[in-house]
Amino acid sequence: MQNTDGSQNTPSAEAFQPVLSHHQLARNRILSNIRAGLREQGPELQRIAASASHIPPPSVHPPVDDLVQQFISELTKLEGKAYHCADDQAALTIIRQILEANQSQSVITWKLDLISLPGLAALLSDMGITQADSQVAHTGNERAARLQTLEPVPVCISGAEYAIAESGSIVVISDRDKGRLASLLAPIHIAIVPVALIHRGLGDALAAIRQQYGPELFANHSNLTIITGPSRTADIELTLTLGVHGPREIHVILLESQVAKPPDSKRRRASRGRRVPTGGV
Repeated sequence: MQNTDGSQNTPSAEAFQPVLSHHQLARNRILSNIRAGLREQGPELQRIAASASHIPPPSVHPPVDDLVQQFISELTKLEGKAYHCADDQAALTIIRQILEANQSQSVITWKLDLISLPGLAALLSDMGITQADSQVAHTGNERAARLQTLEPVPVCISGAEYAIAESGSIVVISDRDKGRLASLLAPIHIAIVPVALIHRGLGDALAAIRQQYGPELFANHSNLTIITGPSRTADIELTLTLGVHGPREIHVILLESQVAKPPDSKRRRASRGRRVPTGGV
């Protein structure tokens, strides 16, 4: 508001106090109602929760004969791309094409011997593509600077622990040599998965994880992520946008020739009881 002498009349802090108090009172009423509801219905809700099964069903859709084709179909519906490769050379050819199309000079990857594709290191070397150092500090300016340096890298390459046919998802478990950035930071994500690791449903995949890792999965791993298609959001005016929170493209290479490796139980038993630093993000 402008005064007669041309100066501005700024409202005092007290002028806003009634509005703030109104919102505070409304918040208190909401919380009070929640607490009252929990007091009245809490025991019954706890009884229902205790009686319910906390084990997800192995799958939720009718069974199909070909899990590979189901995975490809579901991922395609989500605007992801899947390639069923009969041998390693076919997989390497597709990866070369993706790297060339994106003019990649460097990539963010897992440690290459943890990716089930012999010849991948030789392919990157032949194309003159370097592996970016994805080790990032946990906090501070050093972390921000390192992430800024990695931001231009166009492609990341990872393996996957399992794939889920019903949803076209892959399961990624991160640790020191399998950093999260290799499936998160770059706009193009290539995931290499042996077909032997495809499970029908989420429950099947979780059961396999429990069997392989036991109760101490996160003693030696930083996180477990289920990736279903490209990153997407419709937060802004319900307009679907890809690539806002992660890769805008996902390419899943399904390897027919590779056999799933059994867990290295001796190494896991030796490392129990201590947390292995993840280093990468």
